[in-house]
Amino acid sequence: MRPPKTAPAEILDRFTQEVLYGDVIGSASDCGAVRLGIDVEAKISVEDGVLRFAPLDTPGWGRQGIAYGPFARRAGLAFGVLMLNGHNNSQTVPPGALPPPLVGGQAGETLRIPFKAHFFPQTLRENLAVGWFDQPVPTNPLESGQALVMQGHPCQNGRLCAAKVRGLQHLLLGVQNNPIYLLSVLREKGVAFYAGSLEGSRHLPALPRLRPLTIDPYSLTAGDLYAGVHQSILGERGHRVDTRVYGVRVLHIPAWHAHGTALLADPQPQLGRKAAHGGVWQLHGPGLMLRPQEAGGLFHVRLTAPASLIWRYRDPGHFLALELKNQEVRLRLQYGLQQYVLAAEPYRGEAQQPHWVQVLDDGKALIVTLDGRPLFSEHPIYEHRLADEVGVGLVGQAADLEVHPREVVLPPELDLGQPWQARGQTTVFAPYLNRAAEDLLISWEPTLGRGNLMPAEGGVCIEAAGGEHSLYTMPWDSPNLADLEVEILPPGQARGQNQQSRAGVCFWQDARHHLLVTLCLDDNESSVTAVLRFAGYEDPFDRVFSRVPDLLYHGVPVRLRVVCDGSRFQAYLDDEPVLYRALNDIYPGADRLHIRRVGLALSGYGKDTGSIFRAWIARK
Repeated sequence: MRPPKTAPAEILDRFTQEVLYGDVIGSASDCGAVRLGIDVEAKISVEDGVLRFAPLDTPGWGRQGIAYGPFARRAGLAFGVLMLNGHNNSQTVPPGALPPPLVGGQAGETLRIPFKAHFFPQTLRENLAVGWFDQPVPTNPLESGQALVMQGHPCQNGRLCAAKVRGLQHLLLGVQNNPIYLLSVLREKGVAFYAGSLEGSRHLPALPRLRPLTIDPYSLTAGDLYAGVHQSILGERGHRVDTRVYGVRVLHIPAWHAHGTALLADPQPQLGRKAAHGGVWQLHGPGLMLRPQEAGGLFHVRLTAPASLIWRYRDPGHFLALELKNQEVRLRLQYGLQQYVLAAEPYRGEAQQPHWVQVLDDGKALIVTLDGRPLFSEHPIYEHRLADEVGVGLVGQAADLEVHPREVVLPPELDLGQPWQARGQTTVFAPYLNRAAEDLLISWEPTLGRGNLMPAEGGVCIEAAGGEHSLYTMPWDSPNLADLEVEILPPGQARGQNQQSRAGVCFWQDARHHLLVTLCLDDNESSVTAVLRFAGYEDPFDRVFSRVPDLLYHGVPVRLRVVCDGSRFQAYLDDEPVLYRALNDIYPGADRLHIRRVGLALSGYGKDTGSIFRAWIARK
């Protein structure tokens, strides 16, 4: 549709009025502004107070998205979105390629990919773009916008990137399927990006705190911009689930119009000169130094070899340095009399060619990029020494330095509420699972399937054939909340031994309505998977999951905790939130699950070869 000629002053859209599929574009938002965008397949709706993007049948940019505007470009204009992406790892499969095995699949299982959307001649890994664009319906948001982008990955659970004027920058690898707040703030020149999520998340702080993620120092040439949420594909290997947007906010934040949340900022660092923000440059130890009031978390600078960025600086004998040399770039730790080269790789840049260098540092993990691409490895480099030191320095030719803190507080005007994250307060049941089998059967009753609950070393196991659920449960008197935690020892010692774990917990209403959340660990997969049976219906491609390759291993005990209130559930591995969903995200229109029993489960999607349940706690 044609965009309006008058720009709205601000936007607050909480999706309070239901809108049918296909009618969202052109409808009025909560603040009265017209919702722009495109919905080629009539897959966008507003239901239950959220905006829903259903999976496209034909993937591609320029087919599904919502936008607001136009807005005259103005420093300090912020665009915030609270949402839950369908699958962060959504991506296409080239035609003729053999698709990977099903999550939770078993040997001999017939492969069924009913959605042609996954077979596409063009490789499409970027599935979501949220930010500022030069038109309400960009044909390629990665080229005509400045946005946070979710990208599929071959092994991890998706990577958060930033689409900048000069290309795509990698940020965080392995972002789990949890609610996320994405914020893009226009500046006098460029855009600053932030994000926050749930308490316990590995990469991001708990709302209302945000992590500064990156700076795009360049601006789009368009005078008017549109705030947009655009989707290209939903679904991973045939598994599909809707995206939910809980709220949208566009507002001018005067305090963030210049360098925003920067601790230090200086376009031309020079000895004895006062930085644009952050104090006077002094010569100390290896180079020019400044000491901000707190440790930096985002370092963004332009270096021309030979040059170095120094941070976590205590004194001349204690600091971290990223050194860009004529033939090599390396990450070095100076710790007393010892020098440690933490990582290095060859550098073949042209002489006197400046490069944009960025470091993300949360005090434990370092993510380093050069001109947007990962340096040394796509995985973080873990280094905790000197984590609390605040000094920042430069050696050689450097320009356009910015240092932002590890976390900032979301301005209250941009707050769109907190994601649901309940916890049980009262322990109801905490048995010793290594009691005799006859005692255990008093507590655990066979509820579904033909599996047998058996004693095992240090606990119990369920012996069952693959292909059907096997549940052992107990009565539950709190139908609106159950918080289940179980320690599971997966079988085997390493990949390649043909060992599988499908063990987890269940929330039971009756044989036609129940939810299982289980591990899925074998030679090909490490994930947490949720299976919902509603009204007797269960489609294996409606399972939702998060890949957790660095949290789940053969022969290593892991604590699986799942909290469910009958409408939503949140799963944790060793206290890290890894999977969040509403039941009606999986089956639109699904009613609340009345939890009448809870217990131990095998999913049946593959044969469990000997997972041991070693501890159990039930809370309400």
